[in-house]
Order: sequence, then C-alpha cells, then structure tokens
Amino acid sequence: MKIAHCAQFQLTLLEAQNMIKKLAFQIIPIQIFFFIFWFKNGFIDKVMGVTLGIITPETAYQGDTWAGWKGYIVGTWDKSQVAHAVLSPTFDFMFPILILLQCLPFILIIRSVLAGEFMAEKERPWLLRGAFASIFVAGCMVFTQTLAGASDGKYLWQFIAFSMIASCISETNKVSKPR
Repeated sequence: MKIAHCAQFQLTLLEAQNMIKKLAFQIIPIQIFFFIFWFKNGFIDKVMGVTLGIITPETAYQGDTWAGWKGYIVGTWDKSQVAHAVLSPTFDFMFPILILLQCLPFILIIRSVLAGEFMAEKERPWLLRGAFASIFVAGCMVFTQTLAGASDGKYLWQFIAFSMIASCISETNKVSKPR
C-alpha cells in the first residue's frame, strides 16, 4: 500500500513539474518578459535617448538625454543627504556603467533565444545568465533608489523577485544528462 502511494505521489509531482515547464517555456516564454523590460529600460530609454540627444538635440525628448537623465537621477538622489553626498558626485562616471549593465540582460536573452532555449527539454544557460544579470542590475538600482528613499525601489524589488523566480525555473528545468 505504501509503495502505491509513493509511486502515485511521484507521478503527481512529475505531472506538476511538466505543467510548470509547459507554462513557463512553451506557452509564455520567460525570455519575453526579460527582453521587453531590459530592452525598454536599457536600450530604448538610455542608449537611444542619449544618442538622439547628441545627434538631434533640438528634437530629442529632453527627459531621455544625458542632461535629462542627470536631472532626474541626481534630483532623486539629492532628496536624501546620504545619497546626495555618496551618489550624486559619481553620476557622470556611473551612468555609462548603468547603461551597459541595463543592456546586458537583454543581450543575454537574445543569445538565449538564438540558442533555442525556449524549446521544451532544452538546457537554458543563457537564460540563467540573463536572470542573474537581471538580479544584479536590479539589485544595484534598488540599492541606490532605497538609499535615496525613491519610490522606484518598489517595482525594482518586485523585479528582483521575478528574476529570482526565473533563475529557479531555469535551474529546475535542466535536462538530466546520463553519466
């Protein structure tokens, strides 16, 4: 009797894992969410905004130019004495690093898609790297926003949680290789 219950439990657990795999990667590939978030926040907002501000300063949206981002970010940091003293003087050095870091997750996701990692029963090393890059970037951003007491920290905490879930899904969906 115990063996039958054990086998039935294992079968149920296996069915649940298969449903998670199907939901996460066959129906709604998680790469879509990462790509859209970081493509918009890293490439469109920062790279394209700053580039358009340099090429066509008279027609570019001023909020997305270097001066616009500096005004917004440093203005947010200046609301806190600690952030004003520690972070505000480093903007010109840190902003290019932030741009590169925000572009890294979506570049890794492109690599993941090109490798076919959205397919069922496929290992997802590039997705995992993208999830870890996302956790790191969101963690850096939430640190500065929390230090400054900014409201942006709320959605960043949620995105860190989403990134952690994605890395767990990626790890649990690995194909077991025979040795």
